[in-house]
Amino acid sequence: MPGKLVIYIEYSKPRVWWLLVFIGFGGAVLAVTKFSLTIILLILAAVISVTLGSMGAEGLTNYIDLDMDSTMERTKKRPLPSGQISKKQALIFGYSLAILSVIILLAIRRFIAALFMSAGIFDNVFIYSYMLKKVSPYSIIYGGFSGAFPVLIGWYTVTSAFSWLPWILFLLVMFWIPVHVWSLAYRYRDDYKKANVPMFPVVHSDRATAIAISMSSLFLIVFSLTPYFIRIYSIVYLIPVAILSVPIVVFSYRFIKNPNRKTSFSLFVYTAPYLTFVFILVIVLNLLQVFNIFH
Repeated sequence: MPGKLVIYIEYSKPRVWWLLVFIGFGGAVLAVTKFSLTIILLILAAVISVTLGSMGAEGLTNYIDLDMDSTMERTKKRPLPSGQISKKQALIFGYSLAILSVIILLAIRRFIAALFMSAGIFDNVFIYSYMLKKVSPYSIIYGGFSGAFPVLIGWYTVTSAFSWLPWILFLLVMFWIPVHVWSLAYRYRDDYKKANVPMFPVVHSDRATAIAISMSSLFLIVFSLTPYFIRIYSIVYLIPVAILSVPIVVFSYRFIKNPNRKTSFSLFVYTAPYLTFVFILVIVLNLLQVFNIFH
């Protein structure tokens, strides 16, 4: 039984959903103005629901991608294509967790969060994976919504109050996703060609791919700096974000000037933890404000 549990966890792509859960946790913490037992329980509910929703959605997308994953060298050893779990088990796993994630939010009367959860699962599973992934090179642009919804789910699980901050972070995540996915697709595009998946780097030239990925990277900087310019955070936020944004400009320029796997991977490696850093920073600043340590 423990071995089977490990297989199911591996099937759900924990390297993908841990970041979604962290983003959801960040959105929940940012909504806090004062801690109480109720608030802590709401944060916990947000984390649990995002975890279940993300695992369920990944389970369903893996089922949809079975033919593709069975063809690609990078993915053929995953639990479903390798036969470690059956197609029926994969479907039951995906549907059960996805539905449970919405039920939890409905049970605690967090209807806006439940709406975003439902929309995120629908976008990831049906719009991105089922409808667009195998036919459109721009599929990840539409699928990016689902990856960004956790910050809104976290926020609206804790509060119904409006703020620009979670929506700015929503856009930040949306532009981070194409950088991440297209960079991987660029690195493994022979695999995607073999599987007949028309990812952007597969059907466009090296230079067009470099421009698209680099422009998305620059939008990361725009939305990272926005909280300062609309006076949500002070210069204490601006300085570290600005410093850490400079290499993105440098790596993007190098990638456009000389598009190849090396320059692409340099940009990918640097931007991968960039999103995590921004979320850690805003979480820390909000906690300092809540506890009146920093104004």
